[in-house]
Amino acid sequence: MNFDFALILTCTINPEDMPYLVRNNTDIRLNDYKKSFNFWVKRKDIDKIILIENSNYDLSYFKKIAKKSNKQIEILSNNLNNTFDKKLGKGFGQYLCLKEIFEKSEIAKKTNFFIDVTGRHCIKNFKQIIKDIIKNKTDIYVNITNNLKFADANIYGGTKEFFKNYLIPETKKTNDSLNRIFENCVSNAVLKAISDGMTLSKTPIYADIDGFIGTNGKKYKQNIMKKIKLYFFRKLKIYFFNHKKY
Repeated sequence: MNFDFALILTCTINPEDMPYLVRNNTDIRLNDYKKSFNFWVKRKDIDKIILIENSNYDLSYFKKIAKKSNKQIEILSNNLNNTFDKKLGKGFGQYLCLKEIFEKSEIAKKTNFFIDVTGRHCIKNFKQIIKDIIKNKTDIYVNITNNLKFADANIYGGTKEFFKNYLIPETKKTNDSLNRIFENCVSNAVLKAISDGMTLSKTPIYADIDGFIGTNGKKYKQNIMKKIKLYFFRKLKIYFFNHKKY
């Protein structure tokens, strides 16, 4: 697969009293991250991985796995999760992780397209998603819902220009206490980028996630009926965009 991109995995193993977070047990979260990291490292359609952990947790396990791999894997560690008012929410920590990556990552300096995935999640239909990204050749790849106010930040992609000039400046405004969550800010970044001429994939594939929702602790569920519903809903969107008269 001749498409140069880097996968970003953002991690907070020890959230330490982060509000609005039910799945907050350090051991449970560590196991989530271990499972996910192994899933991504084993994939043949990924050559570059940037893992960043922001609670200063011991990352020996991940470094050991990375060393055995033939991929380009960069592991960044910091304590940024404990440097801001927790009222801002976990999404603000996500913003700090992205900012750190584009300031310090060697892989990021040499790469132009990035796919950001919640570090605890495995995306079971990633093969279909990456093929769709390659096919569309757009600057931004993300599902936006709720009247363009909410972006699915479980997995989304974009060029370096989008991340540096739009996503990071907008997600800096994340503040859960004001009900301005990370996903709202990502959506705002997308809309600003589009208004400046960047291109957005109109019908991105819905992610099939293996993992748990941090805010309520529930496992993501996509039964066969929901998958069929999403499949045909996307087909309808494709038909609409391909046959519009204006």
